Amino acid sequence: MVSWRIRGEMAEIDVDQNYAGHPTMFSIRMHHGGEFTSFPGRKYIRGKQTFVDLLDIDTFSVHDIDEIMEDLGYASIGKPLYYHFQRPLGDLDFGLFALASDEDVRYLGSFVAKHKLIEVYIEHDKTTLHTYLMSPTHSKVRITEITEPPSCSKRLFLEWHRTPTVDLEDDMDHMEKESGNDPTPTGHLEKDLGNDSTLTDHMENDLGNDATLTDHMENDLVNDANDFGKFGELESDNDKSDDSDFFVDIENILDDINVDMQDFEMNIDKDVEWVGGSSNTVVDEGTHDEALEVINTDFLASDSSSDEGINGQRKKSIRAIQRAHENDEALVSEPFYIFQKFGSAKEFKDKVKLHAIETRRELALEKNDKNRVRWVCKGTIPKLGPNVEVNDEEEICPWVLLASKWKKDVNWTVKTYNKVHKCLQTRTVKACTYKFLSSKIVEQVESNPTIPIRALQEQLQRRFKVDLSRMKTFRAKSEALNLVQGDFVTQYSLLRDYIVELQTRNPDTTVRVDVESEGNTHSETRTFRRIYICLGALKKGFAAGKRDFLGFDGAFMKGPFPGQILSAVGLDGNNGTYPLAYAVVETENISSWTWFLSCLGEDLGLNTNSNFTFITDRQKGILNAIATLFPCAENRYCVRHIQDNMRKQWRGKPFEDLLWTCATATHVQQFNKGMEELKKLNKDCYEWLKKIPPQHWSRSHFTGRAHSDVILNNLCETFNGKLNEGRDKPIITCLEFIREYLMKKIVNVEKAIGKCTGPLTPTAMQTLENIKKKAEDYRSVFCGNGKYQVSGPWMDQCAVDVVQQTCSCRKWELTGMPCKHVVATIWEMRKNSKDVGIPENWVHEVYWLKTWKQVYSFKIEPINGRSMWEKSVCPTTLVPPKHGVTIGRPKKKRRKSAYEIDDMVKGNSASRILQSVTCSKCNNIGHNARSCKGQKASAPSGSGGSGKGKGKAG
Repeated sequence: MVSWRIRGEMAEIDVDQNYAGHPTMFSIRMHHGGEFTSFPGRKYIRGKQTFVDLLDIDTFSVHDIDEIMEDLGYASIGKPLYYHFQRPLGDLDFGLFALASDEDVRYLGSFVAKHKLIEVYIEHDKTTLHTYLMSPTHSKVRITEITEPPSCSKRLFLEWHRTPTVDLEDDMDHMEKESGNDPTPTGHLEKDLGNDSTLTDHMENDLGNDATLTDHMENDLVNDANDFGKFGELESDNDKSDDSDFFVDIENILDDINVDMQDFEMNIDKDVEWVGGSSNTVVDEGTHDEALEVINTDFLASDSSSDEGINGQRKKSIRAIQRAHENDEALVSEPFYIFQKFGSAKEFKDKVKLHAIETRRELALEKNDKNRVRWVCKGTIPKLGPNVEVNDEEEICPWVLLASKWKKDVNWTVKTYNKVHKCLQTRTVKACTYKFLSSKIVEQVESNPTIPIRALQEQLQRRFKVDLSRMKTFRAKSEALNLVQGDFVTQYSLLRDYIVELQTRNPDTTVRVDVESEGNTHSETRTFRRIYICLGALKKGFAAGKRDFLGFDGAFMKGPFPGQILSAVGLDGNNGTYPLAYAVVETENISSWTWFLSCLGEDLGLNTNSNFTFITDRQKGILNAIATLFPCAENRYCVRHIQDNMRKQWRGKPFEDLLWTCATATHVQQFNKGMEELKKLNKDCYEWLKKIPPQHWSRSHFTGRAHSDVILNNLCETFNGKLNEGRDKPIITCLEFIREYLMKKIVNVEKAIGKCTGPLTPTAMQTLENIKKKAEDYRSVFCGNGKYQVSGPWMDQCAVDVVQQTCSCRKWELTGMPCKHVVATIWEMRKNSKDVGIPENWVHEVYWLKTWKQVYSFKIEPINGRSMWEKSVCPTTLVPPKHGVTIGRPKKKRRKSAYEIDDMVKGNSASRILQSVTCSKCNNIGHNARSCKGQKASAPSGSGGSGKGKGKAG
């Protein structure tokens, strides 16, 4: 009986928590249908992922994977399958191991106790790895192709033998006999457990009668779904978003399409064209085919026309050939030889430095001028034996290499070479600099920019067998990142060229650059201050969405230069984010927000009389900027940030519930009722909240111009979370990260649209279906003039006007989606043979599927690489802003609010950070009884100075 369960391509659950107390249980994530790229920086591309849970390492075997692959539809393909598993905390270059035998399964089982999610990779038809040729026990390997049992897909099976080879068919027959003619490991286990206990029952008994592992996993999936509604989207384990919401706005759950930005690469450095090529690679002229002897015919050439000159030159050439070929293997085994040619002194020096690193010798320059370069070895020569005499003069290693060129010659030629070493090898080689190491790890860093310094250090030490400090490895990685991503300072000088390319490839794109004022008007440089970008495709798509609603927010730049990324994000018809414009400014203040909003207003055609709707976090300066530029606009405040401010003085679930009740109230009477309850609970809190105008944070005072009742600014928080990996990169790389994310997002959403059917978007269809279920309990009565009285449970009664398309609950007016009262009215009208259509016909066109298609029909065009950019005609060059170095390590994480700190968990207990501690001995706040030092007791209020706190201090 199969005990495992295929979970499919779902969000990851916390397997470590689900398998707590069960050391043998684990899950696997199978990567199948794809293939591996080449080494180094190996990846698994064009594949799918499937999760398999409820696996027990005590009963797990390779045949289980065969059955899983059969369930996934690979049984009929008839091609061999190769199984590999990734060692936890390892990479795909060095952490893959074969999964083909019981020995391999036992090796996998050594990780299960601490790592509950194992990565398994499948290769189809053929393998490009060497894992199937390496045994963990260094024993013999026999590869046999298995076609039995017929239900399993065809794969290659490896046996690791410490004893003489046994025929695989006999092993299978023996297994069938032991398991009762059941060749699968599950059948064998069921027999061991007895007739009255199956494998599933056995696992359930192990997990306890009160809760099975399946129940735990289902509960976690429910919690994940709740988190989705709470934060707008699920967060992966490796990328925890710093921006999250703490209210559950079920009616406005963001449904954002995922965009994979793990493979983002950007080469914009001036000298980056060689990356990945071989232009700077020195060819080893000493490497030839051993069976082929090559004679350079240039030695036999002569510029003399006389026979005597020809014969003399030929004799010289023959003698040169004899000297060069004294040892027939000289050109094969030695990196240098007499008469070896080099194009330049730098090429010769680089070759010697590489030789010093490969041989681990202390080679040093003794002569270095325009015509001669001489290398000698300064290694240590050992003096061994009891009778060794100590001489005043140290013995010198005889190794020497000299290359020179004639004044009129171009090439450098090796004239002297003594290859004999008498010194010892060393692990400290001066030629092994961080620049040399950076050139060797460019491709690896390009494919995996987040590789840890410790892992990179160990790889380089194993490769070159030299000692490397952590700081040298850090500098090598930083230099490699500069080659791949570009230098932070250099990219500012290339920014104008990038703007020309961006506007050329994307018509109707707006880019504005603001610089610091310069006293010298004749200066050729200008200090960068701000940049604003609004792509032409985004402007057209936003206008096609027909929803005048935008959210504003800012996020810190994490690089060496200060700055903030300001963004304007809208909502599409499927409740997904639609970023419109973004900017990089010096800081968040009135000046920067006014500049950003004025640029945005020009792109959207807004003026002081525009009736637009904005939602903000009340950042520094943004409220004044909106009030100045768009006084007629509706400005909403994010309720989560209002709650953060409330929590500083009034904490507790009653305060949060009443705040949420007032914020979600759709009519004034409901809002006033919630405020009165808050006043009874705490008058000070009521007075504090009353100072915030309700038209900024309560749905009861919103207008219906935006066709959205959103009260949380999680659309901007979601967008900022997507940019987390690009905010620590240089200026152009950061801007390109944002552009590429938006380009991929449009394509991914368009793919999702192609799978949709029906008149409305998927989110709108689901919302309307929920409304229909609630409307079944309501009764509508016609009152004339297109008006209806609708009543339902809990004394809920509203008036609906189908002519004006309004309902007294105001939800239809706020969202553009018919409420439960309107749906009940539509059904009543259909009963009376009125041609009113279905409820979907009464939904605003913002939620129509064809409107959603129109929004994402405008594509962002790709741009060329740095080498193909046109030069900007602007006479001035941009330089980076002034860099102020702060004390300590630069912060990369934002400050957590009081709400987040209170919800922190340390170990198995809740954190007490920011919690007031009262001493039980002296009744003072700020310490506990253990650290009490006999402070003077303070009298509790109303106690008259007596009572608690008057006892003897400890």
